[in-house]
Amino acid sequence: MPALLHLGRRPPQRRPHRSLQGLPPGQTADIRVGRAGGLPELPPDLPWPAGLRGPLPFVASFDCATLPKVDGLALPPDGTLLIFLDHESAYDTCDRDEEQQYARIVHVPAGTDSVVTDPPDDAPERPSHTQRTFVGPESDLFAIVHAAVPHWLNNDEDREYENGLSDFQARVARTLPHRKELCTLTGELWPDGSSPAFQFSGYSGDIGEMATDHLFTTPELTIAEENLKAWHEDGESGLSPEQEDLLLEEELQQVEKAWIPLVQFTPGDDVYRGRFLIRQENLAARRFDRAVSWTAFTE
Repeated sequence: MPALLHLGRRPPQRRPHRSLQGLPPGQTADIRVGRAGGLPELPPDLPWPAGLRGPLPFVASFDCATLPKVDGLALPPDGTLLIFLDHESAYDTCDRDEEQQYARIVHVPAGTDSVVTDPPDDAPERPSHTQRTFVGPESDLFAIVHAAVPHWLNNDEDREYENGLSDFQARVARTLPHRKELCTLTGELWPDGSSPAFQFSGYSGDIGEMATDHLFTTPELTIAEENLKAWHEDGESGLSPEQEDLLLEEELQQVEKAWIPLVQFTPGDDVYRGRFLIRQENLAARRFDRAVSWTAFTE
């Protein structure tokens, strides 16, 4: 059961006792861990990140020293993480390699002189011909530690398809005889609220599209499918559909160990979902230039 971070937002002028957008009702968090929107603080010698169509919109910054520590999320102990993303242009590429030209994560080490930086002169007033402004409204961000179980874990093993378990899931479920109680306890201790403003770690959010009878389409599943395809260059595995699904889920489990959903968020348009994934070894080495943007369209 992975631990993760849920971040809620509050406009700077909002009184502290007011609820946080993106967290369960009544959930409080006192320590400000970051800021969404507004202008970034960048070192004077660091150019504003740009893509193929010009400067990238600034999404948010996070103070690594104040983010709660959770197992499996090897964030830097200090410094600032900044996210830039032109999500419309990123999604419109329909090409994962080209999409990276419209997304950037920057880590500014602690002690580095930084200043509030105005957008470059060539920054569009409204990126990608949308109604959003290039500089978004500013909100303070607050974090809580959350926990989650796989969405299928509470399903019945003896039912098929939408309410049942695959062979792989059933095999895992049999190793957890008290899984129903685990799901109930998790829901009581860490109730779900509205979608968090930002999420670090955990599971990749799906967009409602089913890849198989039991699996939603996620970046990790796509990586697993690509891995299996590479192993069968001729496109013929010689396996039955049931065997292929089992092999896919086994590979998915390995992918989920190797990759982590670093941060997920709604980038200002509810129909889009910003997602950055990174391999565990690259996160440990602070190689944020190797984080992979995986923007989703939800409609």
